[in-house]
Amino acid sequence: MAIRVTCLIKRRADMTQEQFSEHWGKNHARIFTSLKAVKENLVRYNQFHVLESPSSQLAAIGLPIAPYDGAAEFWVDRIEDLLALFGDEEYQQTAIPDEANFLDRSVVQVLVGEDQLKYEKM
Repeated sequence: MAIRVTCLIKRRADMTQEQFSEHWGKNHARIFTSLKAVKENLVRYNQFHVLESPSSQLAAIGLPIAPYDGAAEFWVDRIEDLLALFGDEEYQQTAIPDEANFLDRSVVQVLVGEDQLKYEKM
């Protein structure tokens, strides 16, 4: 079973949600997924983009909404694979500098675990 690493992220303070999603979903995704180390080390990469309107609707009925704009999800066979990706020179010279264009790296929070599916509608 793959290990999932979820990074909770926030957009730069000077960006709208739309600008953040546009850059992360198109520009950064293209840069990131083109990297050799991504292809060699990741099983799966997913971007989770927060939807403002549904979040506001749930907040209106009293549900606490996490203060993040999205989550980057990485699936790896071993945590060493993710460490290899993050330590890769091309990743550090290409992907990390682009992050400054859309996210606040200082507030990223990370969860590491495995999925335990309990229900799925077929």
